[in-house]
Formats: sequence, structure tokens, C-alpha cells
Amino acid sequence: MIEGADARAVATASSEAEACFDRTRAKVGLVLAPLALIGLLLLPMPGLSPAAHRVTAIAGMTVVLWISEAIPLAISALLAPTLAVVLDVAPAQQVFAPFAHPLIFLFIGGFMLAQALSVHGFDRRAALWLMTRKFVRGSPARSMIVVALTAFGFSMWINNTATTAMMIPIAVGLCTSIRKLCPPDPETLAKQRRFEEGMLITLACAASIGGLCTPIGTAANMIAVAELDHFVGIRIDFLQWMTYAVPVSVVSLLAMLVLARRRWPPALDYVEGLTDSVQRELDALGPMSCAERRAVCVFGVALIGWLAPSLLRLSLGEDALATAWAQRALPEGVVAMIAATLLFVIPAEPRTRDGDRPALMTWTRAATIDWGTVFLLGGGLALGGLATDTGLARAIGTAVDAWLGESAPPLLVLLVVTALVIYMTELVSNTATVSMLLPIIIPLGVQAGGDPVALVLTATFAASFAFMLPVSTPPNAIAYGTGLVRLPTMVSFGARLNLVGLLVLIAAGAWLLPAIRSL
Repeated sequence: MIEGADARAVATASSEAEACFDRTRAKVGLVLAPLALIGLLLLPMPGLSPAAHRVTAIAGMTVVLWISEAIPLAISALLAPTLAVVLDVAPAQQVFAPFAHPLIFLFIGGFMLAQALSVHGFDRRAALWLMTRKFVRGSPARSMIVVALTAFGFSMWINNTATTAMMIPIAVGLCTSIRKLCPPDPETLAKQRRFEEGMLITLACAASIGGLCTPIGTAANMIAVAELDHFVGIRIDFLQWMTYAVPVSVVSLLAMLVLARRRWPPALDYVEGLTDSVQRELDALGPMSCAERRAVCVFGVALIGWLAPSLLRLSLGEDALATAWAQRALPEGVVAMIAATLLFVIPAEPRTRDGDRPALMTWTRAATIDWGTVFLLGGGLALGGLATDTGLARAIGTAVDAWLGESAPPLLVLLVVTALVIYMTELVSNTATVSMLLPIIIPLGVQAGGDPVALVLTATFAASFAFMLPVSTPPNAIAYGTGLVRLPTMVSFGARLNLVGLLVLIAAGAWLLPAIRSL
């Protein structure tokens, strides 16, 4: 086991090697991207309309840019629709319309709500509070479970990168506390080092899995919702998504925890004073502030608004006036913007002596949300819309269907698509992967004769199952960046978890999701 300065040296060397690889990849991408655009424009493509041909060239260039990250992903997403206008695929008003899609505003509002909870410290307080529960009391094994469950729960509502960044100091602090109380013999310390790797890796994996649970958990989810609405006219609301996603993500989380528990047993079964150290951190935060309570209340308002249409439909029926009004007047994006606006109106604290009453959120803070992901989401929707409108997506679906064979069973299509997405997203962001593949997957699912919704949801879930490499997801990168996680350990565990995840997703797509949809 590499320890101390040696571990930091290995982590630094690995980081330098990765940086060198990224620079080389970017340089290659800058050359290949224009070549892909020009080459595909010149390549004869019989059977495609001129507009579909040009969209193919733009998509090929965009894929190269997304894989190579030669320029920021968000700029690549903006460049694609811009070129579509320049190459006369469609007018600018049509091409850029997806950037005003209601889901864009759901994402913006969700980011602002998460920012408010973080700025006022509620997320850290809630995480520390969970770590002090009696269930954890002195048990390193149970502390690993609670760390993972906390990351899973927060990433349902907060960006998984922010969740991991918040939880990493807590997890590292726990590991340090346990290590200090371990007997100083080499065997116990080596076992503890392995356990620390396990805690950080399970934290990163749990944050990625938790993002499946809600439409706002990750941008890929919202792209799937928008594409299903656009391609096949099926609208999935907030509660319906959770009905599909929560069972899959819970089973995946449990499978991950079982693998982790077998792979990384703790060095000690019980550590005296472990919970007390976390309790001291929680006590140092003091009582819950007025701003925290008000931020939580605004988030509660948003949650009620997101669930209201589904709850009214279930309680009053589809034809009730209240249900019809809620479905028209309370789309998720509108609810998110109402809640976000409240953050700028509701004061953070009671009036001070000088009469100043700062709001829960300021524009300076709001401007720091991840606008790049917002642009990436819009660009993905725009590219998917162009592929549909020009007939490109249908042509690709027909070609892939012919490659698989006309008699290819839906289960084979599901297996091929899910495996492709899982391993592609190890190197490409889940948002980019879903943006590239869903316009192909949806018509493929329709032509294969299966349930396109189940296929799309399974593929979207698979895009969050990237566990092998530090570059696969930001949570993986953050965990690896601590210097406590070795690359072979992450690759080995991630490969096993990918295989387990593939089995879970195939079972979900073939039986669970269709069964839920039939209820």
C-alpha cells in the first residue's frame, strides 16, 4: 500500500499524465472536427435529404468536439445550431427555439434552489446530522453506508458534483478520525487504507446513482423527458419519472453497497468516539439560521409544485378541473422559476437596525450556477430536434434496425443499446452521450416493436453508470483527487459495478419499467 508522501506523488504523477493526455486529445480534436465536418459534407449519402446530410456533418463534428473536449462542451453545443443556420438547414428562429424549452428553465431554477441551500449551509448541516444518528454509532462499516446514502439522497436534488464536493471533506474527516484510533500495526493500517479508498469510491458512485431519481438530478434526465415529448408525444411528469427511476436507482445502490462491503471490510468493527467527532462539527455550526429555514421552505414549495399535478391526478382523477388546471399551469419549469424568484424576494434574515434586508439569493450568487450545462442541454435539444425534423434520426434508426436484423428481439436491442451507452459514457459526459444517441434510440425502439419509453429510460439511466475512470464523472474525479484512491482500485471496482449495473438495467428495461407503465 502506498502511503503519505508516496501516495501524493503517485496522484500528482497520474494527474500530470492525465493532463498531458487531455492536451493531446484536444489538439487531435481541433484537427479532426473540421475534417469530420468537411468530409461528411463531401461524402455521398444517398437516401438522405440535403438538410439531413448537412445535419449529419454537423453532428459528426460535434461528436468529435464532445469526445475530444477541444473546446468547452457548452461552446460545442452552441456551435452546432449556429452552423445549422449558416448551412441553411433551418432558420435561426427554429434552430434556437430549444434553448427556450421549459426544461431549460427547470434546470436553471433547480440550480438556483440548490445554490441557495448550499450558500446558507443547510446541505452540510443535514449531512452532518445524518452522520450522528444512532445507526452509525462507532461503526466504520455503517458510516460508509450512511455516507453513501447521504450522497445518494442529496444528488436527487442537487448536482452530483456539488454533492460530492460537499461530502468529500466529511468522508475524509471520518477516515482520518478512524485512522487515528487504529492500532499502529502495519496490517491494520493497510486494511484501513483500503477501507478509505472504498468509502470515497462508494461516495462518488452513490452520487452518480442518486442523480437518476428525479428529472433535475442530471441534465441527461431532462433531455430524455424532452426527446420523448418531441419524438413520440409522451410527456413524463415529475412523479412519473420518480416512479420509474427510484426503484432502479435503489436496487443499483444496494448492489453497489453489497459489492463495496465485500470488497472493503473495515479495519475495526467499532471505533470509540467516532460519532462524537462528527457531532462536534455539527455543534460548531450552531442552531439553524433563519436563512436556512427560509431556503428550505422555498425548496419545499418547489417540491410541492412539482408533485402537485401527479398527486391531483391520482387523488381526483384525470378529468378533474383541478388536475387539468395543474397540468396546464404548473409545468416543472414554471414551478422552478416561481421558486427561484421567491429566493430573490424573501429576505434571508429579519430586518436589521439599519433597515437592510438582503434576500436569500443575490444575482451575484445566482450568476455562478453552471450555465455551461444549461447551454449544453439546449444544444443537445437543438441537435436532436434537427435530426428529427430532417428525417436523419429515422434513417439512422432504420439502418441500425437493418444491421440488427428485422427479427431482432426487443431484448437484444435493449442489451446492445444499454451496453453501448454504459461504456461510451466512461469517456464522454452523460449529457453529451444522451444528446448524441437518443435521436437514434427512440426510432430504433419504435421499429423494434418494443416499448420506446422503457428503452429510452434504460439508456438514460445507463448514461449515469460511469464508474471506472476518474475522467468518467466529476464525482469520480473529485474522489480520485484526494490522493487516497488508486486508479487500479477505481477501475477494478468500476468494471464490476458496470457489469452489475448492466444486469440491473436490462432487467428493469425488459420487465420492471413496462410493468410500471402498464399499471
